Amino acid sequence: MRERRLARELREVRIGAEMQGNAVADSLGWSASKVSRIETGRIGISPGDLDLLIDLYHVPDEQAEYLRRLAPAARTRGWWDAYADSISEGYAGLLRLESGSQALRSYCAVLPHPLLMTPDYIRQVVLATWQTPSPQEIDRRVRVCRRRQAVLEQDDPHPRLNLAVVIDEAVLRRSAVSPGLTDDQKVHARQLEHLAAAASWPNVSLQILPFSAGIPPVSAGSFSILESRATGAPDVVYLENKTRIFFVDGEPEVHRYARDFELLTEMALSPTDSLEFLRRLAL
Repeated sequence: MRERRLARELREVRIGAEMQGNAVADSLGWSASKVSRIETGRIGISPGDLDLLIDLYHVPDEQAEYLRRLAPAARTRGWWDAYADSISEGYAGLLRLESGSQALRSYCAVLPHPLLMTPDYIRQVVLATWQTPSPQEIDRRVRVCRRRQAVLEQDDPHPRLNLAVVIDEAVLRRSAVSPGLTDDQKVHARQLEHLAAAASWPNVSLQILPFSAGIPPVSAGSFSILESRATGAPDVVYLENKTRIFFVDGEPEVHRYARDFELLTEMALSPTDSLEFLRRLAL
């Protein structure tokens, strides 16, 4: 999604400079197909090539800085590349998007957000959603999810992700039992304790939506909204089901999800009251 946004921006800048793709290619010693692939998002663009286009198009300083911020957010490379053969393309895209985001807002209707799950709880989820996974598969999925959680702890050059979650009370009441495991009460209690601890982290805001709040404005279940580090605005919504991750990047749709999340935060308990709620449940 962000690659397409950068591609559209570069195409609009070229049109504004009143240049044809062939002329750009001739000026920079590129092939015409390279210009086309950059503008359609089929390939990324290096910082050096981006600077060449900025100079060629005489892009104003403020807009040029925006394009430079947008480029690394569009195509972030990282640790997940090592798992390319064992995770889906959608999941890899999600990991890349999270790494290139400055904030994530999530409504959790069934499970805690994976960024806030304990290792034992992750194991329970894998066992519940996969048919007889091998011990190796379970370990791999736990390892990937734990590595994913590092976005909450990143330092320069990648700041920590700011996470805001609204968790439905049903998530907290649901047993963590899965086939083959009998210590579900301990797993459940530790998960509640972990959520309570995470609520005190400086980059985490956690609110509970109690049953008493009534029907939430979202009837389709959990969703998450990512906020671009380049633009400082929400730009991608993702939804997960058993087999796929769906990405929504249409501006009107993203706006509706963002508005629904605001309504959920208004219906939910305050962060302070939510923490007290969690502590009572964990006893």
